[in-house]
Parts: sequence; C-alpha cells; structure tokens
Amino acid sequence: MNINELQSTIKQLTETCACLGCKSKYIEGKINVIATTKNEGLFEMYCEKCNATSLVTVIVSRTVHLEGSKRKHSRIENISKNDILDMKNFLQGFDGNFKKIFLKQ
Repeated sequence: MNINELQSTIKQLTETCACLGCKSKYIEGKINVIATTKNEGLFEMYCEKCNATSLVTVIVSRTVHLEGSKRKHSRIENISKNDILDMKNFLQGFDGNFKKIFLKQ
C-alpha cells in the first residue's frame, strides 16, 4: 500500500468501524499500521473508552479503466462485522504457533 492508500484506509476505518465492546468510533491517532503489502494492510485499532484492541485486515483492489488513457483506482473492500468476529474468535484460541496452522493444510 502506498501512503495515499494508507491515509485513505485509516480515514475509512475511522468513519466505518466501531469498537466491538462499547460501539465507540475509533480515532485516527489510535489506529496503528502493523504490516502492509502491495494490496493488503493489517491495522491495530485501540479504543480509548474501553481499552479494547481490534485487528483489521484491509484489502485494496486496483482496477484499470480504459477511457482514452489508463488510470488506476483503488477501493477499500468492506469488512463485515462477521469478519471481525471470526478473527476475534480465531485469535482467542490462537497460541501463536503459525507452523501448526500451515502444516495442517
């Protein structure tokens, strides 16, 4: 993700995401970038009101439109509440052993 996509993503997260515990909106200063790739970002969101922390993965898709010239557009995919709950449930039982997860496949 480039800097513009990171800024856009953080803005989108503050506008659309609320704490699972107390339903408060997150503020920009409490959203940390943990890791990024070309198309994805992992963000840690900290709620000041109830001290809960959430992890969110954002995927940016790029499409090219032909309208006289090629232009890149980015769009942030919607993350549902069920996606967040699934990740929360997974992390509650996760012991940190990534090898065990990938060797099961």
